Amino acid sequence: MDKKALDNIIRRIRDDANRKIEEYRRIAEEKRKEILDRAEKEMEKKLEGFASGKEREIENMVNYIISQAKISGKRMLLEEREKGIEAVFNEARKKAAESAGYKAYLERALKKAKDSLGSGTVTCRKSDEMTVKSMLPPDFELKTALDEEESGIVVYSADGKRILDMRISRKIEDMRDELRKDVSAMLYGGELR
Repeated sequence: MDKKALDNIIRRIRDDANRKIEEYRRIAEEKRKEILDRAEKEMEKKLEGFASGKEREIENMVNYIISQAKISGKRMLLEEREKGIEAVFNEARKKAAESAGYKAYLERALKKAKDSLGSGTVTCRKSDEMTVKSMLPPDFELKTALDEEESGIVVYSADGKRILDMRISRKIEDMRDELRKDVSAMLYGGELR
């Protein structure tokens, strides 16, 4: 995938992410407050039951409960963050075919297939059939075998021994670790505290 197409995808991810940032932050903050409120209520219940001579035991119990609440709250926040990051990746996969650079991406992918394989079979989704057909290099046949949510193409060599997977979902997955850091920073800013 060339830099311009990648920039378009990343820009799209950022745009989608910015719309969701406040929603995910709000959800995470509500969950954090709920956990802390529960922990405080549990702590108050525990404190009422202890005699005044057990101050040290009470202090240890309070510290334990607070510690457990913090751990549980962090875990829940991390889970919510993961859901938010995954939602951005899912949205990027869905929106990729609607981007302005998608046709150019298909054209470059077909050129790469021609240069790498010479001939073979190109598979695409039904909704891309006319676009791909208009750009299809000679010595390639076209099949509409990809699911509609799979934008991009997969190309098989004429002998069937080589495959070029140029689906957008595959490109995003190949770059997932690198993109994940950017998406996380856009959605949530710094590190979890």
